[in-house]
Amino acid sequence: MTPISDHMFRRALRQRGLVAVPNKGHHDYLRSFGPQTDVIVDVGVHTGTPQLYRAFPDRKFVLIDPRAESEAETIANGAPENFDFHACAVGATEGEMELRTPTMKRGENPAMAGFKPIAGPMASAVKGYDLRKVPVVPLDQIMEGYPGRVGLKIDTEGFELEVLQGAAETLLRCDFVIVELSITHRFDDIAPPSHVVAELARAGLELRDILRTTGDGKGGVRPRLFDALFTRWEARN
Repeated sequence: MTPISDHMFRRALRQRGLVAVPNKGHHDYLRSFGPQTDVIVDVGVHTGTPQLYRAFPDRKFVLIDPRAESEAETIANGAPENFDFHACAVGATEGEMELRTPTMKRGENPAMAGFKPIAGPMASAVKGYDLRKVPVVPLDQIMEGYPGRVGLKIDTEGFELEVLQGAAETLLRCDFVIVELSITHRFDDIAPPSHVVAELARAGLELRDILRTTGDGKGGVRPRLFDALFTRWEARN
């Protein structure tokens, strides 16, 4: 088999309307945005965020997920060495809400568990929902017990704005925020992406990079969401 040079490979991609990009979710890249961070918060853990844990192996982690079983799943998948787990949802106000875990053709899909019904192309794959009541706590309330500078990741299936609305004080301590930013109507009653961006901007956090995009759910190239990285505007790095 004849080896292909990097130039030929990139040219072949361009001819097909494609480009090769770096893996910006890699732990080495993430580490560069939080060198002074004291505590890392992972909201919407599911089975864990290994690249984030590898980026900051010596930091304190606060893992938050409304599915209590997520703690064991994260430990099995390589949890950080030093962490506290909070079995609750995070929102604008304290209370209780109904968590919806969709059932697909192959069974339950806890990765898409959230508080809003799935909409758009993915909705046709949903056969039903498993419902459970879960406690909701503002992030600021949880973070009262964790002083210092903060790195924050949020992946809550369309509930990201509500998480930010309960985190005004925490955001002022954030060196970086990674948020799953929906840019299509993935869920019913989802906030437009500009509302999420505005909430972060009020805390002095501005869009720095797009770490990951997904397709449109139909095999097309238009993305449904970004994993967006926000950092302090006054930062010089």
